[in-house]
Amino acid sequence: MAPARAPLSTVALFGATGMLGCTFLPALLEDIVEGYKPTVRVFLRQGKKIADEHAQHPRVQIVHCDYLKGGDEVLENLRGVDAIVSILSGMADVFHYELLELAIQAGVKRFYPAAYGFTQLYRTPGEQGARLHALWNYREIFRQHIKLHPAVLAGKIEYTFIGSGDIWDMVTEPFWCPWTQDRDAYEVAVIDTGDAPIDWSHRADIARYVAASLAKPELSANAELNLPSATISQNEMVALFRKYTAPKGRSVSVRKFSLDDVHRFIADQSLAPPEITANTLIPVDFYLIVKCNEALGQFRRNQWECHWQLFPEVKRTTFEDYMKERFGEL
Repeated sequence: MAPARAPLSTVALFGATGMLGCTFLPALLEDIVEGYKPTVRVFLRQGKKIADEHAQHPRVQIVHCDYLKGGDEVLENLRGVDAIVSILSGMADVFHYELLELAIQAGVKRFYPAAYGFTQLYRTPGEQGARLHALWNYREIFRQHIKLHPAVLAGKIEYTFIGSGDIWDMVTEPFWCPWTQDRDAYEVAVIDTGDAPIDWSHRADIARYVAASLAKPELSANAELNLPSATISQNEMVALFRKYTAPKGRSVSVRKFSLDDVHRFIADQSLAPPEITANTLIPVDFYLIVKCNEALGQFRRNQWECHWQLFPEVKRTTFEDYMKERFGEL
């Protein structure tokens, strides 16, 4: 094991108001690893804000600037920062290249890119080879870029990638995560048999693992760490969903899709049910590829590819824990 290092005690946070990003600041302010109390410099664009309880916290510093433009203002506010944690997504992904260069100029020690998922290849039935969706491809190109960057190879800056499972508490995805909503009757989409085990993550768990890795930088230097919360099938999730909603008088039905259906929807998104296309912030074909590979049993890692043992301070959330959080104890 590498010798212990001082924690990365000043953290710059980019993307702290997003669906996943909003869990990172609370995690960094928790006492996850005893004694680790970082100063968090939160970069916010115009019109964005964080909760008052966090904004007024003595360890939080807020930097208001249009950081996507880069430049000297961002550079000056990165001086004295030990680690950058990015949870940016979408069109902001391209900013990672400039942010990395600014980090190197400012003397930042560690860079966490926004790559918290599980890259998947898609294989069209009957065709040779496979393809990588443009969103994953873009992040894989940046992954290669930072791993082979001269500053990384020279030891001037390090990277950490945190891999997760599919996220079950995405409130912005009511079709795929219906349990995030308050309804009297729910419908759960199940692909194929629903029996395949799938890697899943709770948003707060991802954030807590990032915080723990910042507290123990020797365990996460130039590393790709996989830290899903749980491995559970669609059918097991439906059973737990029914178990915790039934006492509230709520019903849960299942809407089945075959793998052939999903392949057709990927090939032509206009064929996908409007309930899918109208209720997502994520490209429809991207999410369908995830669901296809989940049903095929390919969206999981074996235990040797996961790194929970490095951070025993983080208690992983089970889907049943999440059901109790949403609907109460039985």
